[in-house]
Amino acid sequence: MSVAAVVGGTGFLGRHVTAALEQAGYSVRVLSRRTGFDALRPDPGTLQGVDAVVNLAGIKREEGSQTFQAVHVDLVRRLVEAMKTAGVRRLVHVSVVVARPDAALPYHDTKWRGEQIVRDSGLDWTILRPGVIYGDGDDMLAHLALMIRTASVFPIVGDGSAPMRPVDVRDVALAVAATLQHSCSPHTYDIVGPDRLTLRDVVQQVAKAIDLPVTIWPTPVAVMRVPVWIMEATMRQPLSTRAQLSMLAEGLDGDPAPASRELGITTAPFTVDRLRPLVASVTRAAPLSLRLFSAPRPRRELSGPAFWTLLVFSAAALTSVFRFDLDPWAGITAAMGLALVGALCLTAVRRRFKPTLFRVAAGLLAGVLQVGVTRAATALLPLVWPKWETMARALYAWSGGHSPLFLGSTLVLAVTAEEALWRGVVTRFLVERWGRALGIVSGAAIYSLVHWAAFNPLLLMAAFACGIFWGWLYVAADDLVVPTLSHLVWDLVLFFAFPVVR
Repeated sequence: MSVAAVVGGTGFLGRHVTAALEQAGYSVRVLSRRTGFDALRPDPGTLQGVDAVVNLAGIKREEGSQTFQAVHVDLVRRLVEAMKTAGVRRLVHVSVVVARPDAALPYHDTKWRGEQIVRDSGLDWTILRPGVIYGDGDDMLAHLALMIRTASVFPIVGDGSAPMRPVDVRDVALAVAATLQHSCSPHTYDIVGPDRLTLRDVVQQVAKAIDLPVTIWPTPVAVMRVPVWIMEATMRQPLSTRAQLSMLAEGLDGDPAPASRELGITTAPFTVDRLRPLVASVTRAAPLSLRLFSAPRPRRELSGPAFWTLLVFSAAALTSVFRFDLDPWAGITAAMGLALVGALCLTAVRRRFKPTLFRVAAGLLAGVLQVGVTRAATALLPLVWPKWETMARALYAWSGGHSPLFLGSTLVLAVTAEEALWRGVVTRFLVERWGRALGIVSGAAIYSLVHWAAFNPLLLMAAFACGIFWGWLYVAADDLVVPTLSHLVWDLVLFFAFPVVR
């Protein structure tokens, strides 16, 4: 039985290649970091008794010692040297269809230089150059499905016209096995799908496969670079990397004819029917679902009697604070404290205070964004409403006579209570019955109207606008941490750190 060593055999592509080689009758020796193989310093002893080597090693972003130069060039050179020392002559090197000499694109350039080392090695070599690979357990379908589930608007790279030929991972694995079974050295083959699509076509096919509508927005590459850089810097598995962005901008095209003619590989088309079982296996839920009109209504968890009892009680409590000769700030805190107790008595609300690193970061970022929008809006208000500052000063007067310690400590209670009640109970109840869009707007309207007794139009306007934003955050995250932190940041900055009026 022939023995094939697969470098990078535990990765997404490696698992499929290993299975295809075993199916073809090979004894497979998997070489990866997980099996104790140091690809950057390969030991020739690990290749003793091997008939052929398949090199799948590659990275999409640089991290520590795992640089493009180290993995795509230095590793290939050392692997070739180790093969010669061990007496192994047959090498199948898997590169990428966009490989070319270009110092401005390190990923493309290092892939090309790795290919050149193989061509100059004197070994019995074949180079396979796949396009974008998809399949069970891949990044492409998982990330596309995640983005489409998160929002109905998809920011596409450029105008979405870049040519693409997505190829099934199983076809790439079969191509590796066929390469070892045929006399095809030295030769380079593109391993790509049969149909020439555009990036826009690919996104639309995935959206159809998961039965969700999507609106595609053309986005300049320069605009995309900032969020991609942030994702690379902050995420363990970023939705996109700079290398992937450059590939998506130019496309991943190729010619499937030579591989079909000489290796007998007929790659499968990228169709909705083929994609459906693949995207169905993508179980990771979107951390935020920003969709409004196409999102399903949540299961009913809040009963009508509990909802109306808590709503009437809270509205009456706030009305008494504003209508009678009470300290508004202290009264609001007391009323919302009682409302918090009632809201937390509902099991559905208690289950939705689950802080995670993502939710905390999203809440803080949303708060900063909300502050920026509010400051911009108040800068324009004098043009259409000259008396708005009088209303604003009346609101700021509520905190007069209280120490910073009192204000700071009670603010946390008041904000938490407001979100638990108005978003966790009121908005949730309405969304369960009317859907996201109408439920959020109706919840914000009720939130605004219960402030009517303050006789402050600015307060009602702010409550309605903020209620929509915080309600949207709540249903998007299905958790109260994000709107609560956004609300808290907004209050702290605008009422204490940088007030909109002096």
